[in-house]
Amino acid sequence: MKKIFLLILLTQSIYLIAQDHDIRATVYYEAIPEGSRLLVDNEEYCPISVQVNLKLTNMKSTEGNNKVFVVPPRSKKYTITDLLIVSKTKAHGYGLQSTVGLGDSEKNTYDKDFPYYLPYKKGEAYTINQGYNGIYTHKNKNSLDFDMPIGTAIHAAREGVVVKIEDSNNKHCLDEKCMKYDNFILVYQPDGTFASYAHIKKNGAAVKEGDSIAIGQLIAYSGDVGYSNGPHLHFDVSTIKLKTQKTLKTVFMVGDGKNAEYLVEKNKYERKY
Repeated sequence: MKKIFLLILLTQSIYLIAQDHDIRATVYYEAIPEGSRLLVDNEEYCPISVQVNLKLTNMKSTEGNNKVFVVPPRSKKYTITDLLIVSKTKAHGYGLQSTVGLGDSEKNTYDKDFPYYLPYKKGEAYTINQGYNGIYTHKNKNSLDFDMPIGTAIHAAREGVVVKIEDSNNKHCLDEKCMKYDNFILVYQPDGTFASYAHIKKNGAAVKEGDSIAIGQLIAYSGDVGYSNGPHLHFDVSTIKLKTQKTLKTVFMVGDGKNAEYLVEKNKYERKY
């Protein structure tokens, strides 16, 4: 009996969390004697999550269907599942749609009490000109804007790995359309959260993608680019799921660093440590 193979359809939906930049990952297949093997190449410096929705004809998945798989950073040929032919005398094939996102979507906890550094150097003080759930651009967002002049040194609020950098832009305006012109550094942190340092100046990154950074380390210089009404540093910490991103309130070491608290809009905070 002649075998009839169905058309294999491979589509991929990338949910863009990192400021609308592509997630560098590829979902593909290779033939094996029993059928096909689904593989992922993850070029990112953090884990990624991949969900696959399979339409199988005379095949079965060794790992089930519509599951989320966490792929380690910088990994090649990571096996998602094997698709095995049930009966070799019948037509077989599959259709596949995959959804890919940054981070570990299966992780549901993070360090709520971690004391973050103020994101500037010792001896300096800056005002929060828009705080958590601010009335301008922070509605329903746990984000902070530090009022600071262009060129101010930005220091890491927490250790982590730099996963995304954009610092090629030099345009800003008070319209959401200018969000695409933002410059930023995205850091993957030890508890699986992501920290974003945004509106940095053109060519203002002092680190590169893949760098492991220490808390308090110089990482960039502030600017006034993207969707902005003046020079400042936008900072937030978030958890990322496949299709959602949730910003988090975080506590910061203030004064001499002996106390940690939530920062309040219009207050000025000096870093003495």
